[in-house]
Amino acid sequence: MTQPDAPTMLAIREEENKDDLEGTAFHVAEILEDLRLAQSIEQALRSTGYLPLRAIQVVVRDRLVLLQGYVPSYYLKQMAQIAALNVTGVEQLRDDLEVLVGEPG
Repeated sequence: MTQPDAPTMLAIREEENKDDLEGTAFHVAEILEDLRLAQSIEQALRSTGYLPLRAIQVVVRDRLVLLQGYVPSYYLKQMAQIAALNVTGVEQLRDDLEVLVGEPG
């Protein structure tokens, strides 16, 4: 069995590096797209006018939106979900918001 010569090995290595760079560029583009989507959702939550929705943590990974945090009512939980789903680009949403009703004083 013969081993490939140096020019052949160099060509193979260059092709592998090109594939790695393309894969990395694609991955970076996906991350940037997720960040832009998260910013759009945060803006949508702010624009509802409900102050508690500003504290919601928005995480986007591979077009899956996660809403995390606490809200004072089920109504606001629903409003957050609706605001997020109305943002262009949202494909899936997981609502992990918890409702914390004020304790009786």
